[in-house]
Amino acid sequence: MSQPVDLLLITWNRREYVEKTLSNLLADPSDFRLYCWDNASQDGTADLIASINDPRVVKRHFNQENVAQYEPCIWFFEAATSDVIGKVDDDILLPAGWTERIAPMIRKDPQFGMLGCWIFMPEDWNEFLAQQNIVELSGERVFRCVMIQGQSFLARKDYLLRYQNQAKTGIPINRVAMSLDGLVSGYPVPLLYAHNMDDPRSPMNVKTKAGRLGSDSALSARALKFESAEAFGQWIAADALHRQTVPFEQQIKWMRLKQDKTVMGKIKCKLWKLLFKPKIKQ
Repeated sequence: MSQPVDLLLITWNRREYVEKTLSNLLADPSDFRLYCWDNASQDGTADLIASINDPRVVKRHFNQENVAQYEPCIWFFEAATSDVIGKVDDDILLPAGWTERIAPMIRKDPQFGMLGCWIFMPEDWNEFLAQQNIVELSGERVFRCVMIQGQSFLARKDYLLRYQNQAKTGIPINRVAMSLDGLVSGYPVPLLYAHNMDDPRSPMNVKTKAGRLGSDSALSARALKFESAEAFGQWIAADALHRQTVPFEQQIKWMRLKQDKTVMGKIKCKLWKLLFKPKIKQ
């Protein structure tokens, strides 16, 4: 019998979201273990995490300062004991049974990299457009992407350790390198729909629904330097469309060109931009 998967949840001053995320996650009867890291929240989030009464919450760490995601991920990688581990964000509502759907796939075929839930809006998905990037592996259909988001995924622990890097923002995993090495990352089809409450288009959004974005906006919005909620929402929708309309091989070729730092590589990269700029998201 397979052991339960281990999940990491990192949070900072997001009680409005965390109470919904945790309630939804712990209502799922699936067998998993949850590791919680609070980054010195001052809005009651830490108290909420401390009050959880569920045996699946196996470790809680209350840090004295906000250290973003790198340190919590390293702590989790060292503490997790399962062969399959993953991460859930503090603003994501996940479908029941998602770990029981994905974990067996990962354990069945070592060519699977990171598999997760679709955290775009349901209306952002068009299987007809996406068909060109849907592959079948060990009898499982997967919408393949060069990299998937860190909001809700599972992967083999040894793969996450192998591809660990020192990313300053986001999870410290070189997800592009996993795809360049031939691992299949993406979303199982039929899709498992998760709801991203921090998407400005979400009716449950409480932080970035309108106006200018602040210091408590989504990490991706801050990392990409978006100033308005409207622009951030448009980018999310465009990202979903890009993944479906640009052939995977074209995406992977672009990533290889970007990694070639030779003079010839830079020339090819410039030419590629000129030829495919309307199709390749920079």
